[in-house]
Amino acid sequence: MNENELKIKVNELRQEGYGYKRIAKELSITIGTVRYVCLELETTGNCKNCNTKIKSTKGKKKKLFCSDKCRLQWWNNNPSKVNKKAYYTHECNHCHKEFTAYGNSKRLYCSQECYINSKKSNEVNDDEAR
Repeated sequence: MNENELKIKVNELRQEGYGYKRIAKELSITIGTVRYVCLELETTGNCKNCNTKIKSTKGKKKKLFCSDKCRLQWWNNNPSKVNKKAYYTHECNHCHKEFTAYGNSKRLYCSQECYINSKKSNEVNDDEAR
């Protein structure tokens, strides 16, 4: 059995839920060989965008894209598949309208215009207080 056939067989048996020992017994190979093949299968993959083979570093997060260019291109082409959970609803400190902000849970103003107007009104109030 050549190396590619071995990888395919081990992968099929892992997909069926077999453990290292059982796979080793089925294919008459050592447990160490099964472990090596499984680790190799886990650390290699294909780019989600261009399908180029990529290798992940053991102990780090699995790579999904081969480059930033591919990652951005995939995100722009598949906005519905991107799982955006960080939407926050706030009330503007200046105009008191409700607004949503993505990724910032501490935002105070709905726009830059409200921020500037709030600062201007604070300056006027400070001058009147003096």
